[in-house]
Amino acid sequence: MLHRRQFIVSKNTHALRPEWVSRDIGGLVLSHCPDLPVRRVLGADKTVWHLLGLPVQTDPARPDPVEALAACRAGEIAELCRSWTGRWLLLNNRAVHLDTGGTLGCFYGMVDGALTLASSAGVMAELLGEEASFRRPLAHEAGLDWYPLPGSGLAGVRRLLPTQVLDPARPMDDPGFLTFRRPFPAVPPGFSDSLAYERMESILVTAIRNLHRTLSGPEGGNRPLMLQLTAGYDTRLLLAAAQKAEVPFATFTFDHRDLTPGDRKLPPKLALLAGVEHHLIPCPPLDAQRARDYAAHTGGHTAAMDGEFYANGAWDGVPEGAVVLHGGVFEVARCFYWGQIPPGLAADGEDTAARMFDAFRGKLYNPPSHCEALREWLAWVVKTPDVLPGGAMDLRDRFYLEQRVAGWLSAIDQGVDLTGRQLFQVGNCADFLAIALAMPVDVRRSSQHQAELIRRMAPDLLSEPINPPQPAVLRQLRKLPRRLNKLRTAIGHHLARTSA
Repeated sequence: MLHRRQFIVSKNTHALRPEWVSRDIGGLVLSHCPDLPVRRVLGADKTVWHLLGLPVQTDPARPDPVEALAACRAGEIAELCRSWTGRWLLLNNRAVHLDTGGTLGCFYGMVDGALTLASSAGVMAELLGEEASFRRPLAHEAGLDWYPLPGSGLAGVRRLLPTQVLDPARPMDDPGFLTFRRPFPAVPPGFSDSLAYERMESILVTAIRNLHRTLSGPEGGNRPLMLQLTAGYDTRLLLAAAQKAEVPFATFTFDHRDLTPGDRKLPPKLALLAGVEHHLIPCPPLDAQRARDYAAHTGGHTAAMDGEFYANGAWDGVPEGAVVLHGGVFEVARCFYWGQIPPGLAADGEDTAARMFDAFRGKLYNPPSHCEALREWLAWVVKTPDVLPGGAMDLRDRFYLEQRVAGWLSAIDQGVDLTGRQLFQVGNCADFLAIALAMPVDVRRSSQHQAELIRRMAPDLLSEPINPPQPAVLRQLRKLPRRLNKLRTAIGHHLARTSA
């Protein structure tokens, strides 16, 4: 079902499908797919909120999100949400708040003369009809293989950053249309390593326990909990946390063409150590119509292999309605881009956008609009440096949060909506990331904090290697199809520029 689990907010009613639901939210209309959870909550100050998606509480001392929101005042939202994880969006007719990484996206622009918000570029394109004009298509791992925020890849359409709050009652050119929201709370002075690990462990375990309780409740529909398992740190950490949480779950791995020997051999062994099932799911040939449907659903916003898993029917091997634990946000605190983006770049540097663009070889693969979007993002960074209390967030880490997570990862999450399953980013929690970002850089870069968390929760899982290296010849052979694809993309990009 195209545009499954998506939403639209506008002065006009836009029910894209007959089964869509429309709700008045104080002069605006929220239209959404019935598969998208939407809860209306009256706050302590009589503010009416609509909570979309799947938020989960990670602090055992705090109530669940709906109950917490009902006891909250509008000015306390940032403090309230810092302990939530998952993929969610909170809105009323005066404010739109995203989850920590912006994984439930918000695109906005003018449609039929009215400000319109939507959860995907695909929805916005359908609303715009013949007026929709897309930028050059993306290619997997070629340059910046997402549309940098606040751009959207769609002419005239913008995308909300996770550190922004949007006021839909104001015109887009009003200074108060977008305001700053600090995503991370302060880490108390003298917060020791032992306390940090204890708190991070508690966040992960509580999140998974509360997620299971939500899925098992009357509104959860008894949906199964799954973990997409690899040989890497992120899914190993989630396996340890799920085992410690003592909830029922199963694991799986897609048997795709780029699967490394480690990703094929280790997941069954790890699942056996954890005492859970593992399934290696085959990937049949691609179906062209399903590939077109996926592109229409995402608005062409992802070139990752996850689109192939829909087009080839691999997701059909995962139980219908399953919620899949995913570790895509952990890299915010792992210095992921420190080796690629030059160190010491200043957000207000005259050539910073160009140097970041060049770090991804953007001139070979991406249109100039990618670099322009980076300049706009850097201008926002200059205006809002106070992201981490007590110290500036390294520009490369903020890039991962506001570009890689809010752009690349959120498009993957939104694409999976089409399958009837959904990804759940356990680490998408401000409290967790604030603590992880406060760890020493050498610990973060080597993933020592993840290894220590695994050791604390399920030490047996460290008996198997993390991402074992492949033989050099095999590694180069596996890279050959990607390199050929990049070459085709670069040639196409060059021809497009010379013919323009």
